[in-house]
Amino acid sequence: MRSLIENHVGDFLEILTYEKRFWKDFWEKLPFKPITENYASSFPNFFEKLLNISRNELTEFSHDYETKKESLKEELSIRIRQHARDLELSKEDFVVYLIAGLGEKDWIVVDGKKEKVIVFDAFSLWRKGKFDNLPDAVYQAVVHFRHGENEGNYYDKSEIFNYLKDEISRLNGTDILQKICELLDRNVPYYNWTGFYLMDDEGMLVLGPYVGEPTEHVRIAVGKGICGQAAETKLTFVVQDVTQETNYLSCSPHVKSEIVVPIFRNDGSVFGEIDIDSHYKAPFDERDREFLEWIAQQLRVKVVNFESSTEE
Repeated sequence: MRSLIENHVGDFLEILTYEKRFWKDFWEKLPFKPITENYASSFPNFFEKLLNISRNELTEFSHDYETKKESLKEELSIRIRQHARDLELSKEDFVVYLIAGLGEKDWIVVDGKKEKVIVFDAFSLWRKGKFDNLPDAVYQAVVHFRHGENEGNYYDKSEIFNYLKDEISRLNGTDILQKICELLDRNVPYYNWTGFYLMDDEGMLVLGPYVGEPTEHVRIAVGKGICGQAAETKLTFVVQDVTQETNYLSCSPHVKSEIVVPIFRNDGSVFGEIDIDSHYKAPFDERDREFLEWIAQQLRVKVVNFESSTEE
């Protein structure tokens, strides 16, 4: 099987065996052209910045890398290959190079000899205190590369969701659904449409508050589309690639994936649901499911029970 991830961090850390005045020579002699050349050209004043890296800091990173490299090795490609179809790995049009670079940008896409190369700077991730998250960060880089992006920095989904839980816990009032949509839209990079559908007296899902492109699907029958299936089965639906779904209602040609979570009344009937559309393929994992199901539970307390009590 073709190697998807090439770990060259150790090769780049050999720079520590050279005096600083020879660091430029070391870099130029690395046997990874044109990747190293193209990577260096992505930064203004590259060699000046290289010489400004603290030897002590790079040595500390080297020690941490040696301690953890074996435990990270097995994890690095597993998650990506779990989504081989969604991420179109069969194209074999890219490879990930792990390096110790400038420590400024987590990943940059450059041209290799035959394919695109996602150059991932493990030193940059380490500087942020996120080196243990390397497998997650590499997967994230591939997701964004498939979206057409050429550089980026890792964002910690767990930190984002914990922050949002704190913010949502403080929300009250009749506009809580709209405020949740706005919070998620501002803080989750791959949530490109966030909205609610609410069940009406006729058993139809009716579009409620949302943030994102307008949609023609303002009323959805139970059982129709991803939203309708979630309401019918009372289950969370996570769709990493909407083109693989036969019962999918297209809201926009930009939508590549979707997650829908039902919101229940105390009697178990469906009050409504939260719907997330993403322009990225395969961006979701269990953290998204757990977070959105947590929101649904909060709304069961703050909205569903509140409305029921006012109707009595």
